[in-house]
Amino acid sequence: MYMLQTAMKYSTKALGAFILLLMNFAAQAQDKVEIDTQEIKSWFERNWIWVAGGVVLLLLIVLLSRRSGPGGQRRTTTVIKDPDGKVKSVTTTEEKL
Repeated sequence: MYMLQTAMKYSTKALGAFILLLMNFAAQAQDKVEIDTQEIKSWFERNWIWVAGGVVLLLLIVLLSRRSGPGGQRRTTTVIKDPDGKVKSVTTTEEKL
């Protein structure tokens, strides 16, 4: 009988602690939440400098990749070999673009 009373005593304490914990969560959930609309911005307003930097980087890549070799010239080398694999002649031509 004594063990039953002790078990009931501890279970009552645990149940009471659990109920207090639930009441605490309920009280916190009822707190009023205020939202400062001045702090909320769109994605573009927060990251416009990154967008502008990306656009400038893409433009630089496009402009620099359109340039051809030094002085706007194209160099073509033609190698002619005989059936044994020996080089017979090498011709290099350059043309302006």
